[in-house]
This record gives sequence, structure tokens and C-alpha cells, in this order.
Amino acid sequence: MRAEGVQAYIIPSVDQHMVSYLNLVNMLQITSNDVHTYLGSRAPPASTSSDAVVIMDKAGMWTDGRYFNQAGMQMDDNWTLMKDGMPGTPSQAEWLAKELKANDKVGVDANLFSIDRFETMHKELAKSNITLTAVTENLVDEIWTEGRPPLSNATIFVLEMRYTGKSWEDKIKDLREQLISNRATAFIVYKLDEVAWLLNLRGKDVPSNPFFFAFVIVTKDEVRVYVDDSKLTNDVKKHLKDVEISPYNTSVLIADIKAEAVKPNAKIWLSKYASPYSAMDAIGKQDKVLLKDSPIALPKSIKNSIEIKGMKNAYLKDNVAMVEFFYWLKNEVAKGNSGITEMSSVTKLEEFKSAQEGYQGYSFDTIAGFGPNGAIIHYRPEESTNLKITDENTFLVDSGSQFLDGTTDTTRTVHFGTPTPHQKDAYTRVLKGQIDLALTVFPETTQGRFLDVVARKELWRNGLDYRHGTGHGIGMFLGVHEGPQKISIGCPKPWEKPVVPGMFQSDEPGYYEDGKFGIRLETVIMAVDAETKNTFNDVKYVKFEPVSFILVAEHMKALTMIDMCNQQVPYWKKLIDVSIMTPKEIDWLNDYHKQCREKVGKMLKDQKKEDVYKWLVEETEPISTTKTEVNGGQMLAVSLVTISFSFLSLFSLL
Repeated sequence: MRAEGVQAYIIPSVDQHMVSYLNLVNMLQITSNDVHTYLGSRAPPASTSSDAVVIMDKAGMWTDGRYFNQAGMQMDDNWTLMKDGMPGTPSQAEWLAKELKANDKVGVDANLFSIDRFETMHKELAKSNITLTAVTENLVDEIWTEGRPPLSNATIFVLEMRYTGKSWEDKIKDLREQLISNRATAFIVYKLDEVAWLLNLRGKDVPSNPFFFAFVIVTKDEVRVYVDDSKLTNDVKKHLKDVEISPYNTSVLIADIKAEAVKPNAKIWLSKYASPYSAMDAIGKQDKVLLKDSPIALPKSIKNSIEIKGMKNAYLKDNVAMVEFFYWLKNEVAKGNSGITEMSSVTKLEEFKSAQEGYQGYSFDTIAGFGPNGAIIHYRPEESTNLKITDENTFLVDSGSQFLDGTTDTTRTVHFGTPTPHQKDAYTRVLKGQIDLALTVFPETTQGRFLDVVARKELWRNGLDYRHGTGHGIGMFLGVHEGPQKISIGCPKPWEKPVVPGMFQSDEPGYYEDGKFGIRLETVIMAVDAETKNTFNDVKYVKFEPVSFILVAEHMKALTMIDMCNQQVPYWKKLIDVSIMTPKEIDWLNDYHKQCREKVGKMLKDQKKEDVYKWLVEETEPISTTKTEVNGGQMLAVSLVTISFSFLSLFSLL
């Protein structure tokens, strides 16, 4: 920092592709996740949403609510935790303005700062006469000279049309039509999921994501891909006929951007929020730049009919594996197997998943948290934290898979013993929120932040809440988190788009008590056209259709008059208080479990898994409600005819 003449240095959580990937440490540029790897136990937790800010005598880490608990446990005295978005927490610019003096400089790697972020912070720091400057070299790069993981050399492969539903040539044609209509001469593709989707190629450079390191420049008459040539098989080279291949090197890319910018009538399309400031700086003149949202993001998120079919099939396969897993787990716990831990359960789940056709691995590291570990929203079990799974507390499992025909993400919370009344109430309110969102009908122009409250309101009624968004988009054999849509409360993001038919969306409310337990229920839903009686102002309406199907009720015993009457409720019906559910919610749950039996059950039978199938049928019998006289009062009793909610129907209805 002294050599560069800067008094502070910011290390963002994104890479040169403007995306964060947890544990991604083999990038050319260093991110805040790399700081964690470099410093080991001295560093804050690696996360997908953390920025490190270092000055001469101290360092701060800004992270969001998903990581507050984990950060507090892992950070040492060298770091100050900044709880982003919480009252009293200064922004990075505010903190720097307080810690630095006039005429000081703050250094950044311009390859790791989006155009919007660089310009915004530059203006904020200028108010205190502090300058934001792009340093020549990445400073963490300069000091991390030993022990760095090597770059991936995994080969790239073609994703066939039977999965993509559209050729890459047609996608390029559509992109060029966007260039013409916007009077642009070139578009620079930085984001790895956009590169993979556009070219119908996949790779293995990024853990849990089928991506490969590459950039793309598309002009009206040329496609240039910046990639390591050694990763291209003959099939890929044949696939990319007439495409110019250049080295995967940021310096080479910047040089070519400069060359494009000096051409007559040049207008290069960059995304203000997904293109690095280094590209803007390379172009130089503002009139040579078109700042607009990526023309790839929206088409990628709206799945075509082939992609929809594949996604639904991927969820069925994943749900079969998860049903097998929970069937195995409940039997092991019932037998008193003391060797079942968070880590061993993750290994067993992988075994079930890998048996399914087209399985390519996890879509993220499995979150498997028993009891207090379940309260750590993005917890990953490791040797030092690995707890045994017993019947004494809740067990939260958030797991996703990559298949050739789709990407999955499902969460269920179970309890193999006797949950507390508070756990039952919280679980049921989380469930009600999930169902309420799944039942919502809304105008096609609705952005996700306006839907977020639907999933929270039942928790809010009881003074409960959760520190994360309710839903994110999901890619088709791409990233498990995909924009430009999201269902998350808070300030609107300028790049956000409405939730429209063809988008796959997670529906995952939760509740967490630090040091005690965590509850989250995640089912994937797909936006589809809704038929409404009226069409006010000719506006079209949208609704959701579940895509993942996994048992929902099995482990939550209903806290109703059934308990008071000493009636016997099957052991597994433990976490739902049906007395606070509405008939409409129960109808939804019954229909959901019916689809579980029909869709997942059929695949279980086809795979000759009769014992698991029989258990599934037992656990998904419909719930019926009847009026029962108790002590002279009219009380609602529930014939929990095997409410299988333990697995909140491990089948995310797609």
C-alpha cells in the first residue's frame, strides 16, 4: 500500500467476472474470499457477500445478515465486523472518511469493481477530499506468492440441443438484433453464467458450478472468445466453428476493447452493474459507451419449453434422492446410531444423489446443521463443528444438485424427537409463509421485493423474522443463484426485473435462534400465466407452480387438541401446528403431497425402491380436519393422517 501511495485498499467479494463464488480461490484476481484462504483462521468467514477494507492499522469486513452469526464466531481481534444494512453500521465510504484524512487515496483493482460501484464510491469519497484510484496491480496478488491453488485445467464440453432447446448460433443472432436496435457495435460478456449459456458450453472451473473461465466479445460480424485453448476438445472446436479464439487474459481483453473503441461509430455495450470499471476506463470516451443492463440476463432466466421439461425432470431425480436420504436417516436415528453426524449425513446424501442419471455434483456445498448449527444460515459442517444427529433438536438440510438437464435447490427441516411448542409454532409460520407465497397471484410487472412480505407476514404476526431474502432465481444447469429477478425485501436494485412466466424461483422463508436451532423450508416454484376472472387495464397476471416435491409434515407433531386428548399421533408428525393453518393452506399441502406421491412415487417404483415408496405413501396421506368437543369447548382436531411435513415435501414443485 505504501509503495502504491494509497492509505487504504478495498478487496471486494467479486472476481473479474463480476460474480462471487464461495471458496473460489483459483482466480487471477484476488477477492475477499481469497483473503480468507490466504489468512486461514485469522480471517473473517469466506462468503459470497463480503468486502474487506484494509487501512494501515486496522481492517473491517462488511457482510450481510446471512453471515453475522458465523462472522462473530470466526473473526479475531484484527478484524472489525460491519453488519451491513443494520442501523448504526457505517458504509465503507463513511468509515473511510472517518478513518482517513483529506488528500488520502483509496486503492482498488479496477477489474473487480463494477462501473456503478466505482463511480458511486468515487463520488462519496470525494466529499471528504479522498480519492478513489485504480492501482496497477492487485495488492493481495503481490504478497500471496506461495501456496496459491493452481488455475483449473478442466476441459470444456458441449451441452447438447436436447438440453438447451436453442442453438448458440440462434442466441448470437438474437443478441445481434439487440445490438442493432440499441445502436451498439459490440457487447462484452463478463459473467461466467452468461458465457456458458450463450455458447451452449459448460465446464468445471468453478466448484459446484458448470462454468469455465472465459470472456466473449460479440460484434455485428464477429464472435471472439477469450479462453485457455488447451481446455477446448475437438468437439468444442467444431461446435465453435468460425469463432475466433484468444488467450484468457485480462490484458489481452482490455487491449481488444481499446481497439474496438477507436473504430468509426463505435458504441460498446457495457452493463453498469455487471461490467468492470477497467472496461469503461479502456474505452475512455463516454460517447463510445452504451450503459445498459445485459441483453443476455433476461433471456437466460426465462426458460424455453425444453429447459422447463429438463428442470422438472432434474427436480424429480433430486427429490427421489432426498426422500431416500430422509428415509434412511430417520431409521438410523430411530435405531440409536450414534455415528450419524452432520458430515456423515452429507456423504450419505451425496451417495443417493450420485446414483441418479445425469448427476454432475452439488450445486453448492450442502448446509447440514443440527440444533444450534442450523441457526447459522450458510453453515457448512467441518471437523471442528461437526455435531451428532439425534432426536433432541431440529436438523436443517439445504442441498442442491447439478444435472445435465437442470440445477436444483431444496431445504427441509426435520425433528426426530419431541419439538418444543415454540419450534412447532415457528415451523408452522414458516410453512404458512411458504404456502402463501406459492398461492400468490400478481400482475406481470411485479418485482420480487413486493412479494417478499407475503412470506414474512405470518412470522411478523408473532414478532419473528429472518435475515435473508425469500427467493432467488435458479439457472438451467448453471448457477443455483440467478438474476435478474429475486424475491427479497429492501432497497430496489436497478438491475432487477419482474418475475415473469418461465422463471424458476426459490421460495424459502425461515427462522433462526442463535445458539439454539434454525428452521428453513425451501421449495422451488415456477412462474406461469394465471387465468383471472378480470383483466384490469389489460394487465396479465402471474402465479406460481411448485416444481420440487418433498415431504413437508412428517416430523412436526401438530400442537392441537389431539395432544391434549392424549390421542396417538404417528411419531413423525411433529413440527406442524395445524390449528393455525387455514383450510386453503391445508388444501395446498394436500395437493402438494398428492403430487409427491404421483410424481416422485412413480420414479421410486420405476427404480425398484419399494420400501421408500411405501413410506412416502404413508407420509403423504391427506390431512383432514374435524370438530371435536373437548371440555365443553369446540376445538379443532386434526386427523393428521400422516402429515408428512418433515420433508416439507422434499419435492420442490417445479
